[in-house]
Amino acid sequence: MNYVAKYGIWAVRFWYAAWMIPAGIEHFYHIYPQPGANSPHPLAAQMLTAMLNSNLFDLVKGVELIAGLAVLFGFFSPLGLLIGMPVAFCVFWWDAPLSEWSTGSLIAGSRVLVGHLLICVAYIACFRPMLVARAKLSATGLLSNRQLVLAGRIVFGAWMLLNGLNHFFFSFWPTPMGGNPVSIELMTALNDSWLLDVCMLIELVAGALILLGLFVPLALCVTMAVSTSALYWAMVDHQPLTLALGLLAFALNGLLMLAYLDSYRGALQRESLTIGETQPHSSWNTLFVRPGGRTARREFMWALLPLAWGVWWYASKGPNVDVAPWGVLVLLYPAVILHVRRLHDLGLTGWFVALPAVLTVMAMLIWANRLSFGASLDAAVPVAALIVFIGFALWGALAKGRAEANRFGPPVEA
Repeated sequence: MNYVAKYGIWAVRFWYAAWMIPAGIEHFYHIYPQPGANSPHPLAAQMLTAMLNSNLFDLVKGVELIAGLAVLFGFFSPLGLLIGMPVAFCVFWWDAPLSEWSTGSLIAGSRVLVGHLLICVAYIACFRPMLVARAKLSATGLLSNRQLVLAGRIVFGAWMLLNGLNHFFFSFWPTPMGGNPVSIELMTALNDSWLLDVCMLIELVAGALILLGLFVPLALCVTMAVSTSALYWAMVDHQPLTLALGLLAFALNGLLMLAYLDSYRGALQRESLTIGETQPHSSWNTLFVRPGGRTARREFMWALLPLAWGVWWYASKGPNVDVAPWGVLVLLYPAVILHVRRLHDLGLTGWFVALPAVLTVMAMLIWANRLSFGASLDAAVPVAALIVFIGFALWGALAKGRAEANRFGPPVEA
């Protein structure tokens, strides 16, 4: 069943990357209308407006882009997924409760969050050291001092726990609402959208775990999202006290994570294998990222299946769905790499793939209304791109390569 999990995760990765990369790019360079810009749901519109006015949306979209690129190129993918987790959750939150559980929005938000979680599960080996109940400190450096780290844990854990208890039960001190119109607008939106409750619940639970010394690396990692958000709000607020507290919380959170650095080393690997990837020569990075080398027929055929599904998912939406052409263009890179490596195995130059690649770019630009050759050619180019790429795929699947085993079963995993 390893290969089922492997290729299933690959299908999710293709979909996820082709969704997140255009969504991130769109904010900085408009390639299609911003989803939700004119939301009929008051809370969703309020939250989006506050993020735009405070420039928080720049950070959100930058994280989306980073997470998508990390997943597509297999470059620090576990780290990209950790950074992107708060954004994936907020996408779901915006599309579900803030959009009044509208069916279309709920499905879209759920796809992003579930896809993100599935890819995280695929990298579970990288995250496992973070999930131990009693983690050890890093072996060297000042932050390996047990007494010093214990003092930091007590201060930070108690701070987070008291913040959570105060928010839900006691109200000993008021929630800071801001000292200027932008910070007030953002805090009001966070409060009205219940995201502030989510943040305080994280502080409450994580603070208790940090004080008890249970799952400390995981608790610190989750809390870092809240600490970063609090620091951003404090920077927007421009008030000395809130800024000092935001900096202190962020610094304490970061220093404690450094004290448990060994627990995060798996998530900081430049390249990692997912579930089912037991042979580097048939891994994602080998087949879809590196143009050098060659790919045998059986690996090509099985790798082609999840890729074809991802392309079909976006292409089947047609030119009337804004994200469709950009999703296909994202998947053009792994498609080209896979075919280039297959051509190398046939003893041919990879430059042959330039023909379907150029046709696909032209077709998707036509769909995106960025290019036009007239009505007849505009209809013919996408069909031609599809036919040529199918021809190349069949060529790669049927032709015999060098030292070809010519077996059509799933790749054998060690």
